[in-house]
Amino acid sequence: MAYSLSDKRSLLSQNILFSALSTTELDNLLMLSAEFSYSKGKIIFQKGDAGDSLLAVLKGEVSISNISEEGREIIFNTINQGEMFGEIACIDGVERSATASVTKDCTLLAIQRSDFIPFLKANPEITIELLNALCLKLRDTTNRTEAVGLLPVSARLARLLIAASEKIGQETANGLLIDWKKSQAVIGNEIGTVRESVNRLLSQWKKEKILTLGGQSLTITILDIDALDDIANGT
Repeated sequence: MAYSLSDKRSLLSQNILFSALSTTELDNLLMLSAEFSYSKGKIIFQKGDAGDSLLAVLKGEVSISNISEEGREIIFNTINQGEMFGEIACIDGVERSATASVTKDCTLLAIQRSDFIPFLKANPEITIELLNALCLKLRDTTNRTEAVGLLPVSARLARLLIAASEKIGQETANGLLIDWKKSQAVIGNEIGTVRESVNRLLSQWKKEKILTLGGQSLTITILDIDALDDIANGT
């Protein structure tokens, strides 16, 4: 599916980085971009690759991760529709610090560093918004690191579910649906634990009617968000 200029503008104008731009300024930036499609499982870039572009997700989902010395995948972030990634390497021109892979078939918008840096110089107000966006990501990374080091697995998983419900949750007659399509092993990688621990907690919360599980590709419906919030905060 090819996206029209108005489709791209509508999607990106909701992003903190581009919200300060006028329609004309945003259209000028979009004219510098290129559209790419990737299927699930494809690698967009690997750690150590040249940081030559900023990318935005028009459709789908991207995982940002690295492999530990023990050979285990560590997931830093999941990028959804309307969100961006690759900002740091695009700004400083240094090699990529993590690997980006496709977890749901996606369409990406790429803006080359050679085009983006002159655009920033010509539009200093967006530089401030870029700093704000990077600060938000840094705070999120700090919170994730703190959670892995200090919180029990149950609180980490509950916080991940709450964050996902706020990001991609859909109100249904049965509850708040998170259509993740993630394996329990992948969820474990996101919170620094193993699949067995995730399975045990989800099964326990299912018995307690906090949530329901469905499908071979994991979907979760949260039935009691308050109970999940209590677990997340250790109350």
